[in-house]
Amino acid sequence: MAQANDQSYNDLVLKARGLFWEKGYQETNISDLADRLDISSSLIYRKYSKDMLFIDSLNSYIASFSDPALEELRNSKEGLETFRGFFNGLIDALLTKTFPRSCFMINTVVELHNKQDRLDLTEVYNSYFGNMRSTFVIILKRAVELDEVQKVDKIEKYADFLSGIIPGLSVLYKIKNKEELQQYINQQLALIV
Repeated sequence: MAQANDQSYNDLVLKARGLFWEKGYQETNISDLADRLDISSSLIYRKYSKDMLFIDSLNSYIASFSDPALEELRNSKEGLETFRGFFNGLIDALLTKTFPRSCFMINTVVELHNKQDRLDLTEVYNSYFGNMRSTFVIILKRAVELDEVQKVDKIEKYADFLSGIIPGLSVLYKIKNKEELQQYINQQLALIV
């Protein structure tokens, strides 16, 4: 194992992100990090911390996966079909194991929902869910312009409702096949009127 750190901090975060995504925060120990990052445990204790690497891994996930996907959605010219394409793409990624373990952020929320005394993830959660929600509002407003949504006063509630589909898919893909998951998406989108 290397004792000197010739890697950039960003490289370390990317390697740590993969490990945290695979194992979760609680199951990852300093020895695991040292092995994955190819640095000494003492360097992690001296210069970094597990918490710092974890939070920066979450932010890296947002910047690398979530934000670019949401930007693409915001640039779409379609209304409700934008959601169908997005959720079907997520289904494909989940079923083909594109991700180490479903959505990194959803995994984190589930794993650490009652254990935030040491880690303050509020800012990370607000960034992830806030950007998702505001993107969904933009798409829903576009759907109103396309006469796909009539209840304009419900756009904010619809955005919250649609945000709940991702955690749902993160569980359902383990017990349902692709057709059943697509039917689930169609049923959820049918509720947007």
